[in-house]
Amino acid sequence: MSEISDQAVEKHAECLPALTMLDISTCLKISSRQIEALGRHCKLLIQLKRNMPPPEPPLGNNTTAKVVEEEALAVVNTMLMLEQLELAYGLFSDLALDTILTKCPLLRTLDILGCWNVRLEGDIEDRYCALESFREPWEPVYGTDSSSGGDYGGYDSDSDD
Repeated sequence: MSEISDQAVEKHAECLPALTMLDISTCLKISSRQIEALGRHCKLLIQLKRNMPPPEPPLGNNTTAKVVEEEALAVVNTMLMLEQLELAYGLFSDLALDTILTKCPLLRTLDILGCWNVRLEGDIEDRYCALESFREPWEPVYGTDSSSGGDYGGYDSDSDD
């Protein structure tokens, strides 16, 4: 995990006006306020990666997952030129996803793997299908373990033995 903080982002964001790509994945100390500061100062940003570690599952039968819209909304309220956006394991819901799809008209690629509060309800499916690439919250991850006996381990059946 990165130790970069809100203070560091605030101090240096204004020095990065020509920045086009930014990866602040797993920077747990950066808040929505600093994401907004990056968006205000980095007007040319076209690619943002804000992938987080998987959250702890809610405990108990009647508990629901925590919903936090602020980070996703900070992105879309200040980074309107984005073409590629990765928000894996974000805690936002359909509300923020709808805003992303509405306010980022240049968006081509969106990754929301593990965003379990997103339900893809309403017209959201039609809108994300228009993207070149969309990674759903529940996309399965298939292993490439060569010991599984499948053809996934790079075995070349045409090789001469």
